[in-house]
Amino acid sequence: MKWMFYFAILLAALMFVRGVLRALLAPMRAPSNFENPGPSRSRGSTVKQGTMEKDPVCGTYVDTDSALRRSFRGETKYFCSSECLEKFKQSR
Repeated sequence: MKWMFYFAILLAALMFVRGVLRALLAPMRAPSNFENPGPSRSRGSTVKQGTMEKDPVCGTYVDTDSALRRSFRGETKYFCSSECLEKFKQSR
């Protein structure tokens, strides 16, 4: 009977440590699909917000409705930030 008590204490301690570790490691979990689109996303993928296009500088996917844009050689390029737009301007 005494071993059951010790087993219950050990089980409770393990569950506590598991909860603490989960809370500490939660910020390190994988990013969302918008941060890391992965191989399933392609140029011009459609999502609820609108059409997504790939930033030519950093490679992130941006919503074409809210992205910065610039026309280059007859093609519209979309940018996630003004920094990427400036890098693109400097490289051309």
